[in-house]
Amino acid sequence: MRKIFSNIDWILMMRLVMGGSMVIIGYQSNDYIPAVAGGFFILYSIIGAKYKIGCGYNSSCGIPTRTAFVKTKQNDEIEFTEIK
Repeated sequence: MRKIFSNIDWILMMRLVMGGSMVIIGYQSNDYIPAVAGGFFILYSIIGAKYKIGCGYNSSCGIPTRTAFVKTKQNDEIEFTEIK
């Protein structure tokens, strides 16, 4: 059972459920806008899962990473000269 749960791509699952619900709601209400948006979201989620792009993969959801600039910025100290 653990092996089955470890093989499931949970990000893809949530995206497919959300996109599918948008398609169903659009179909039930005879409105094409949510249905098209849901279809686009399903297509995007499949492509995102294949190439591991988008929010949720490789921590690429607007979270800043520690770059060389951040490391040097934290290590810089300001030197004060005392005026007498």
